[in-house]
Amino acid sequence: MKLFIIIFLYLSFFCNSCYGKQNLIAGFLDNNINIDVGFTGKKLSYFGAIDIQGDLVIIVTGPRKKIKVFKKEKKIWFWLNSSSRIFVDVPSYYFVATSRPLNQMKNDSFLKINQIGLENLRFEGAEEIEEIERAKWRNGIIDSMKKMGNYFSKNGNIDIIDEHLFKTEISFSSDIAEGVYIVDSLLLKNDSVIGSNRSFINVSKSGLGEKVYLFATEKGLLYGIFAVIAAMLFGFSVNEAIRKINA
Repeated sequence: MKLFIIIFLYLSFFCNSCYGKQNLIAGFLDNNINIDVGFTGKKLSYFGAIDIQGDLVIIVTGPRKKIKVFKKEKKIWFWLNSSSRIFVDVPSYYFVATSRPLNQMKNDSFLKINQIGLENLRFEGAEEIEEIERAKWRNGIIDSMKKMGNYFSKNGNIDIIDEHLFKTEISFSSDIAEGVYIVDSLLLKNDSVIGSNRSFINVSKSGLGEKVYLFATEKGLLYGIFAVIAAMLFGFSVNEAIRKINA
């Protein structure tokens, strides 16, 4: 509780002194994520305060990217890529937290326009195919992102304390993309936005992981050769160890 009060006082002072009264203020204690070799994921706590009662929605969107999606078909005994489509403006991460379920807010048009909720998320690309078929490809992308832990089937919860302070947890898997993540907080009431705040999360590689990534990106051929040699040496070492044990 003390932590909430400290953050609330700090944010209130900063926002009120710079911009005047705000209905919604929010932020992180630490908004940086460093990816190294041992990175297994991370959780960030997001805090804030509201001056007027309403519905709270927090949307976290990762760097948008262009992806090529393949459709697999089983031929004889093998699964093979039969066709592909290119989509652009696809968020590498997408998370929504709400103070109450989205289906209880009764503002479908607003949610759709602002792409709030997985069912309202839009991707550009593959306009050459019919909308029904395009929706199948879109759903395939979303399912893949869910399996990677970068999209979420269920919305997160926003804990409201003393009617004015709030907190939510934002989880990241080990397979997250580098870049700047946008965190938009909205305070809704009577089909209108009465408060908003935008924050950012910085995700970057560090240490040995960064060096390996840069080497693999800039010198892909050499990286592939070294990877094959390393695998062969590892296999040889394992075989020698087993041979000595059985001798």
